Amino acid sequence: MAILTDPLPGVDNENPDMSRLVEEAAVRNAIPTPTITTPGAALPPAIARVKNTTTEEFLKAMNKMPLFMTELDESNEDGTGENLELEALKALAHEGEPREVAQNFRNQGNDCYRSRAWSDAVEYYTKALAVKCGVVEIEEACYVNRAAANLELKNFRRVITDSKSALQLNPHNTKAWYRSARALLALDKISESLQCIDNGLSTSPTNKPLITLQEQALSRQSHLSDLETARQQRVQRQLAIEKTLAAAFAARNITVRRTPHPPDMEDVQAHLEDPLDPASELYFPAIFLYPLQGQSDFVKAFPVSSEVGVQLGVVLAEFPEWDHEKSYSPPGKVEVFVETRTGGLVRVGKKATLGNVLGNGGKVEVVDGLVKFLIVPKGEVGAFLEDWKRRMGK
Repeated sequence: MAILTDPLPGVDNENPDMSRLVEEAAVRNAIPTPTITTPGAALPPAIARVKNTTTEEFLKAMNKMPLFMTELDESNEDGTGENLELEALKALAHEGEPREVAQNFRNQGNDCYRSRAWSDAVEYYTKALAVKCGVVEIEEACYVNRAAANLELKNFRRVITDSKSALQLNPHNTKAWYRSARALLALDKISESLQCIDNGLSTSPTNKPLITLQEQALSRQSHLSDLETARQQRVQRQLAIEKTLAAAFAARNITVRRTPHPPDMEDVQAHLEDPLDPASELYFPAIFLYPLQGQSDFVKAFPVSSEVGVQLGVVLAEFPEWDHEKSYSPPGKVEVFVETRTGGLVRVGKKATLGNVLGNGGKVEVVDGLVKFLIVPKGEVGAFLEDWKRRMGK
């Protein structure tokens, strides 16, 4: 049980008189000094017990004695039950006047804080406060010091709570203002942090840590403000792009519809060459489906001014490896269809532009931003249409 004897920088200290406890523990655990005996005489009991033990066993036995402990061992000598001497020392920690008990826990917390054992420090300060000694100086210091330990542990909400409790006892506690301001800054509550800093500086105008923290808070506030401005600009631009795109659809008489669960096409979507000019070239992603073969080709950006046959010629420029019968190339050997809003099919001329197809009096709509074409060999069109009607219930 370490006793704090020197003041701890940054932590409030007060050293209780624990010499009586130390002396009693030393007497109980002292190892008798061996006596010089003549050859053949019996060894003293303390030496006789360790004569035939190894160094490791001897050190382990020493660690059972609270005064010589290097690590906490709460078992007795045979490794079972309680270490009665240790339990006695623990009990002593709770004996005495409430002020003495609270001060003892406070000093142990200070000792742990100095050793960077933050969690243990929090525990001791909590025990000190649980005594409810009624001494404002002790309770204020424990709240402030527990806030400091929690700040190291990044328990920012607890830092704020403890700092508040300390300030209720002493509104001029600069450390409490400083630690609450640091915790609030870590949570990006900039305005609250700056308010705490101002309150602390009103008590201590030249406090360097508070002045430095104020500079950091103002810098963070400026950075967050810049981020928010940039975010708002992105939002406004995106709204303008969407509005312009809707105007482009309306000007070209193109009907669009979104379903509750659109396909994930990443960043592939309908767009204008100039996102803020509705008269600029309009592009749609398009998929060419070959239903009789279960195959497809995908075009990321199909200009509405481009002819269907031109785009089809690009995707069928070479014989597809799945077209074993050579039924799809050249493109003149196939027919192109698009589905209507009512589930029917419209035959598309290869000279027609995509704008002509989509602006056909609202018969065709673009679902989820994707244009779909059905490609069928001319010799298979009749059977395909009959099968389509049957599946559509027509």
